[in-house]
Amino acid sequence: MPPVPGCQSIVGYTPRVPVTLKELAARAGVHPSTVSRVANHDPGLRISEETRRRIEALLAETQYLPDAVARGLRTKQTFVLAVVIPDVMNSLFAGIFRGVEEAAGERGYSVILCNTDGSPARERAHLVALRARRASGVILASAVLEDPSVRWLRSQGVPHVLVNRYSDHDHAFVGGNDFAGGRLATRHLLDLGHRRIAHLSGGPGISTAELRRLGYRAALDGAGVRPQRELDRVSGFTDAPAGAAMEALLRRPRPPTAVFAANDMAALGAMEAAGRLGVRVPDDLSIIGYDDIPLARYLTPQLTTIRVPVHDFGRESARILVDQIERGQPSAERVTFDPQLVVRASTALAQATSASA
Repeated sequence: MPPVPGCQSIVGYTPRVPVTLKELAARAGVHPSTVSRVANHDPGLRISEETRRRIEALLAETQYLPDAVARGLRTKQTFVLAVVIPDVMNSLFAGIFRGVEEAAGERGYSVILCNTDGSPARERAHLVALRARRASGVILASAVLEDPSVRWLRSQGVPHVLVNRYSDHDHAFVGGNDFAGGRLATRHLLDLGHRRIAHLSGGPGISTAELRRLGYRAALDGAGVRPQRELDRVSGFTDAPAGAAMEALLRRPRPPTAVFAANDMAALGAMEAAGRLGVRVPDDLSIIGYDDIPLARYLTPQLTTIRVPVHDFGRESARILVDQIERGQPSAERVTFDPQLVVRASTALAQATSASA
């Protein structure tokens, strides 16, 4: 065979001849279909653990690769999951994707990533294309409340799971307890003596934003602090608009002494705005974020935040989705994780004069 352009020959290299199912089955002392089902992680296979370990050892030794095309023709599945996210630059979603990919790979599925940039039209275009290409299922991280895209997935019979955000209570969902997280963040600021506490909200129609906002208000109410409308600002989940909202708050005659930001990226915008105006964090302004993205611990000062187990979000989403696919039944299973307060250097005791102002 003539050389392939752009490729170099390796002298002395002999290509490895792929091992066949028949050869593996003969060595393991089982039927070829048993080897195939172990290789493809068939959850319905009933064999002894000793036999399974023997087959898995042979698969590892021979580096056997299942024929994905043949498997797809046999099962009418592509064994491809899609993860649709709103912001590829937000490391929260990178963490979710890694969890999905890890758990999906253990079940014999590959994963593709689709980014919407928060555009409903782009989200719908992705979903239609995924449906046309017969993706086995979708994990949707960009859902809004009463989302028409989610209703479309259901109407098309596409297995799906919502992660981090939900649309309604009839769909499979994996995420955090955002109400508890919003209340936890605000209570931390209250415990430090702050009373003029602002909130940079992620925006209406998004479950994470609305529940965290409700948690914020519940914490204020529980402490006997009247919520002040001028301190509750919609900023979105990215740094630039959050920075603009924070700057407007800091220019008020009576600025807040603390702020609970909708997520860590919004908190980053708030920190940048404070720096531009010469407002010291945390001496003049305490800031708490949400998600505990890796960047949070490298900011100056390090960011106090609410931690959620995003890797577990991804793993659980993949598990629920693959179970749906392999059982051939939709699911409304909901898995909710409790948030955790991570105290770092961006929050501090309120100054006596500021706290009483």
